[in-house]
Amino acid sequence: MIPDLLPLRLLLAFGSGWLVVATVTSIADAYGAGRAGFAGGLPSTGAVSLLIIGATQSQSAAVQATTLLPLAFSVTFAFLLFYVIPQKMRFGRRMLVALALWFLASILVAVLAPNDFAYSLAGSVVASSIVFFVHKKIGIEDAPSVSTEFTVGRMIWRGALGGCVVAGVVTISALSGPLVAGVFAGAPAIWSSLLYATSQAHGVEFSRSLTKSFMRTSILTIIPFCVAVRLLFSAVGIWWGTLLAYLIISPAAWLAWELTRGRREIGQTAVEQVHVLADRRKHRTRRVT
Repeated sequence: MIPDLLPLRLLLAFGSGWLVVATVTSIADAYGAGRAGFAGGLPSTGAVSLLIIGATQSQSAAVQATTLLPLAFSVTFAFLLFYVIPQKMRFGRRMLVALALWFLASILVAVLAPNDFAYSLAGSVVASSIVFFVHKKIGIEDAPSVSTEFTVGRMIWRGALGGCVVAGVVTISALSGPLVAGVFAGAPAIWSSLLYATSQAHGVEFSRSLTKSFMRTSILTIIPFCVAVRLLFSAVGIWWGTLLAYLIISPAAWLAWELTRGRREIGQTAVEQVHVLADRRKHRTRRVT
């Protein structure tokens, strides 16, 4: 390990978290949950964590950390489902429950899952598919854009929140063993920050709608990204491997972009938009009953 480089890596982690959260929340303000969820669903925390592991420990440690990464990300997909399931619950309790269930599931993965990439990949595909279809069955609607005044202070605060959370996750990944680091590389650092920031700005229902495009984008891009970095790190190193992995998943990212086109409702106030989403839920409930 190279402790002298750790502060620099944490600074880079903070910067990347700041950039992602500030950008995605600004997109949410302007274009709604669909486009914001696309941007927030692309590989970010995991990629940064693996780079940190490779730079502060070794290239082989970064490769080893990818072993449980697919399965760890499927647990993170489940975090989105845990967040969405309660129909009526305040943000604080909703987030605490989702994080607690994610943490317990992650510990089980770290302790019980065999140290085998093929098993991790197969388990990830199965678990992620189940979570995706259950989430789809709930029927979360895309929330439209909400008229929000842009301020530099709000953008800085949102970005700082995400930067601190990502830096904390990266610290755990860098100081722990490779397998535990692989689990925490899949931590919902960006997602939890984005859900908090958007719920504060637009309400819990808007943040729930983000999970729909988070899920679509992540399933299409993050699992292929895990496979790509696993193969490329050994062949070309962590830096070129990360860059090439992003290039490899670009067709899947394009497909996710097409699938997350939101329906922008123009001319409605924020209150009216929330009422639209509430009415849709009521009608869906009546049909079921």
